[in-house]
Amino acid sequence: MDQIRNIVDGIAPEGLSGAFDHALAVAQGQGVLEEYRVLNGTIPVALDGVWYYSSTEIHCDRCLGMEKKKRDGSVETVYYHDVVAAAVVRPADHVVLPLLPEFIRNEDGKEKQDCERNAGKRWIEKNGGRYGPLQVTLLGDDLYACHSLCAAAQEGGMHFLFTCKEESHPWITEQVKYSEMNTHEKRVWNGRNHLAHRYSWVNGIENRAEGEKLLVNYLRLEIYNEEQGKVTYTNSWITDHVLGKETVGVIAECGRARWKIENEHNNVLKHRGYNLEHNFGHGKEHASELCCLLNLLAFLFHSIQDKADEEYREARGSFGRRDAFFWAFRYEINRYLHESWQGLFLTLAGNAPDG
Repeated sequence: MDQIRNIVDGIAPEGLSGAFDHALAVAQGQGVLEEYRVLNGTIPVALDGVWYYSSTEIHCDRCLGMEKKKRDGSVETVYYHDVVAAAVVRPADHVVLPLLPEFIRNEDGKEKQDCERNAGKRWIEKNGGRYGPLQVTLLGDDLYACHSLCAAAQEGGMHFLFTCKEESHPWITEQVKYSEMNTHEKRVWNGRNHLAHRYSWVNGIENRAEGEKLLVNYLRLEIYNEEQGKVTYTNSWITDHVLGKETVGVIAECGRARWKIENEHNNVLKHRGYNLEHNFGHGKEHASELCCLLNLLAFLFHSIQDKADEEYREARGSFGRRDAFFWAFRYEINRYLHESWQGLFLTLAGNAPDG
């Protein structure tokens, strides 16, 4: 294991970018990506920062650091690695497709510590040529709703749909307050309650930064539970998609789908068998980053199989939890020889042919 770690430590993470590109090309060739086109024919791609390593002792020059107060009142430094993850998502679909991430890390000669916003901007600038031709709409939380990231998305040939909280963006909030808002209401039965989805929006307000202006469109959603007699959900977004009565519903659904990168990407990687936060070996150079990328690649391969491989999907569906499926998979390949992947998956699904 030490020798493997030493070999991996010397491989720059950029060396695996081709593997992500190839896997995505396979997904495109299988028609998988077309299933995700939902917002004006674009594919929603969610961005989010996620920790994948932390320690109070082992660290490197690229590690980020923060001070943490202990129970006894003393202060210790926590060293950690963070990454801006990206994933193709779709409302009402539990399968997400991880994309090439951008690492948040301290670089030589930089006095100021790196952060998610800077890394998010780098991701957009680096990947406009890679993902822009696919017709992408970027989803992100309130952190991404600044002028620079919205402008970078457009310059990279991508659309954007970012959460926009009132307290974080006072200039946008002030404009919305004095704008004549369009409104639309739709009643929905969710199987338990009658819900009133109340949309309000305005097109063409300014997102400013240091004298620069960018016109964006603002959408607010309020969900009123008629049985409970109260508002149960509110959120607001800015986007470059034109808002209208016919489009606000699907745009709000896609905006709400941003959480899928937290629940069905980050959470799955940490707690459903991939063990993203496990210390596979920090190394002195790139080992920690390479282990993170290998985790993401494995998840991407499995997600594509879930969409395109019927035998895999049947085998995977026979287990309630993903980590239970992995345990059964390991048990089977450690003890038995299978002539094909299809035979292995049929065995795991309990449908192996006689003989």
